Amino acid sequence: MKRWVQRVGEAALIAVLLVSCLKSGFYFTADLYPVWIGYGLFCFFAGVLALLLCSFPHKEWEAALGARSFPEVVLLISPFLLMTVYAIHWLLGPLSVQGTVNQLLRWGFYGLFAVSAFAVARRQGGRAILAAAWHTVGALLCGSALLAVYGVFPLPYAIAHTSNPGISATGARLAGLLEYPNTFGMLMAAFLLERLFALSALFRRDSEAGRARLLRATLPLLPYTAALLLSESRGAWLVAGVALAAGLAMERRRMLAPLLLAAAPLAGAALLYRHLAAALLAVQPVPGLFALAGVWAGSMLAGLGLCRLARSGAAPLCRLAWVAGGVLAGVGASMVFLTAQERIVRNFGTVSARGAIYRDAWRLFEHAPWFGQGGETWRLSYRAVQSNPYVGSQVHSGYLDMLLNTGMIGTVLLLLLLGSAGWVLFRSHRGLLPVFGVFVLHSSADIDWSFGLVWLLLFLLVAWGVSYGTAGAERNAADAANESGQALVKRRRFGRKPGLGQAAVGTAPLLLLWLGISGVSVVLAFRGEVGYRLHQEATYEPSRAKAVILLRSSLRWNPADTGTALDLARLLKAREAKSVLEDSLSYTPGHPGLIFALADNAVKRGDTAAAAYWAKAGFSSDKYNAGEQTRSLEGLFRLAKSKLSSGNAQEARRIAQAALVLYHDYAALAADRRGSLQRNDRDFRLTREAKEWGSQLSQLEQSIPVSH
Repeated sequence: MKRWVQRVGEAALIAVLLVSCLKSGFYFTADLYPVWIGYGLFCFFAGVLALLLCSFPHKEWEAALGARSFPEVVLLISPFLLMTVYAIHWLLGPLSVQGTVNQLLRWGFYGLFAVSAFAVARRQGGRAILAAAWHTVGALLCGSALLAVYGVFPLPYAIAHTSNPGISATGARLAGLLEYPNTFGMLMAAFLLERLFALSALFRRDSEAGRARLLRATLPLLPYTAALLLSESRGAWLVAGVALAAGLAMERRRMLAPLLLAAAPLAGAALLYRHLAAALLAVQPVPGLFALAGVWAGSMLAGLGLCRLARSGAAPLCRLAWVAGGVLAGVGASMVFLTAQERIVRNFGTVSARGAIYRDAWRLFEHAPWFGQGGETWRLSYRAVQSNPYVGSQVHSGYLDMLLNTGMIGTVLLLLLLGSAGWVLFRSHRGLLPVFGVFVLHSSADIDWSFGLVWLLLFLLVAWGVSYGTAGAERNAADAANESGQALVKRRRFGRKPGLGQAAVGTAPLLLLWLGISGVSVVLAFRGEVGYRLHQEATYEPSRAKAVILLRSSLRWNPADTGTALDLARLLKAREAKSVLEDSLSYTPGHPGLIFALADNAVKRGDTAAAAYWAKAGFSSDKYNAGEQTRSLEGLFRLAKSKLSSGNAQEARRIAQAALVLYHDYAALAADRRGSLQRNDRDFRLTREAKEWGSQLSQLEQSIPVSH
C-alpha cells in the first residue's frame, strides 16, 4: 500500500507540472483551483493513510520526515509560514480578501508540492523521477513553442506580435504556452544552463555508454537556445550570461571542453533565430522543419567533431578546434546582435517604465513597511499612487511585490527560503546553482513569481539537487556497513530504536498539520472553483433572470469576487445593486471599479450626496482613468439637471459645484505633462466630451441663483 501511494504521488507530481504548463503556468489562480482540489485531496488522504499506519518502523519515518539538515527544514517550512502570514492578513482585514486568499492558497500549494518533491528525492530511484519531471516540462514548453512557430502545433497566444520597437526589435516574440515572452525566456535560459553544466560531468565519462549519454545531453542545446533567443527577452539574455559566467568561474577548467561541444549548437541556434525573426516567426511547415533538422544535425556533428579534434592529443589539431569554436561563438553572437541591435542598444522604454513603477511601489510600501497590506496590494492600489499613466497591474519585481504584500516580515521569510535553497544546492549539487541563479535574478525585475509553474520548478530543482546528496549519503552508509557491520551503523546513525508509540508521537503532529493545511485549502479552492464556474456560466447565459440567479449563487460561494459583484450589479435595479456593490467593497476596500460603479449607482438613485462622495473617491482611486472620469462628469451633470428640473435648485447647485471641482482637478492633471519623458500608456488626456460636460456644468452652476 505504501509503495502504491508513493507511485501515485510521483505521477501526481509530474501531472501537476504538465497541467501547469497547459494552463498558462498557473498565472491565473482560477486555473489553479481544480488542480488544487485534486492534488490537495490526494495529499489529504495520503496523510490519513500515514496517520493510520504509524506502525511503520521508525527508520522509515526518519527517512520520510526527519534526518534533514537545518537549511532543508527552513526551506520546507517557509511556504507554510508565508501561508500563515496571508492567513493573518485575511483575519485582520486586507486591501483585498480575494487576493489574500489566492496567495494563501498558492503558498499552501507550493508547500505541499515542495514536501512531496523532497520526499521523492529521499527514495531510491527518486532522482530519476525528478529528472524526468524536469526534462518533460522543458521538452513540452520548448517543443510546443517551436512547433507553433513552424505552424505544426497552433497556439493562439504563443507568439506576441507588436509594432512597438520598444517591445520588440523584430516585431514578433516567442511566448509559448506561458503567453508571456519574458518568463518563457527565463525558463528557457534555466533549462539551457542545466544542460550545459550537466555536460561537465558527462564529458569525463570516456566509456561507450558515457559518450552516448553525452550525445543525448547535447540534443536540447539548440532548441533551448533558439527558444531563448526568439523570446527576445533582454532580461533573460542578461541573466543567462551572468549565471553562465558565475558557473564557469565555479567549474573552471572542467567546463572548457563542454563549451567547445556547445559552440556549434549555439551558433546554429543563432542562425535559426536570424532566419525566423526575419519571417516574423511564421514559416512554412515542411521547408521550415527540414531547415531546422538540417541545422540541428549539422551543429551537433560539428560540435562532436570539434571535441574529437580537441581530444586527439595533437597540439595543432587542438588549437584548430579551439579557434574554430571561438569563430563559431563569435559568428553566433554577431548574428544575434545584428538582428536585435535596436533592442540591445536602444529603446529602453520598458526599463524607464519599471523605474516609475518601482518608485511608486516604494512609496506604497512605506504605508505598511512591516506587515504589508495583503495579497495583490499593488494590483489594487497602483492606480491611486502612480505618478505617470502607465499600464502596470504587476509591479515587475517579485521581491518588491512581496514587500508590498507582506512587508519586511514576509520578505525575510522569502529570503530565508531562497537562501536555504541556495545553501542546499551548494552542499548537494553545485552544478545546479547557475540554474537557481537564473530564477533568483530574473524575478527581481519581472513577474516570474506570479506564475505558479516557476515556483514549482524552483522547488523541483532543489529537490533534484538533494537527490544527488541523498544518493551519495546512501553509498557512504553502504560502505560503512560493509566495513563495520550493519548493527554498528544503525547504532551510530539512529541510536536506540524507539517503540511504536514514540515514533507516533514524533510524527503525528506533523501529519495533523499536513491534514489541516490540505483539508482547509481544498475547501477554499472548491468554493473558489464553484464560484468561478457559476460566474462563467452566467456570462454566456442569454436569459437575464437566469444570469442573475447564477451570479447570486456565485457570490454565495465566493463573496469576495469583485468581478461577479460588478456583473450582478449591472443586471439589478439601482437599490438592489447598491447593496451588492457595498457588500463587495467591504471585501475589497478601495477597488476603483466598485467605487465608480457606486458613483454611477448613486446617480441612478438620485442621491446627490452619495454621487459626489463616490465620484470624488473614484477620481482619487484611479486618477488617470479618463474614460471613467468623463462618464462620472456626465452622470453628475445629468443628476444636477434632474434636480433643477424637479425644483430642487440648491441641491442642483451643490452637485454642480462638486462636479466642477472634480473637472478642474482632472483638467489640471491632464495638462501637467512634466516633460517629454512621461509615459502615457493609458492615453490619459482631457477628452472632448469632458470639456463639454465641464462647460455645461459651469453654465448650469451660473444659471442657478444663490439662495439667501
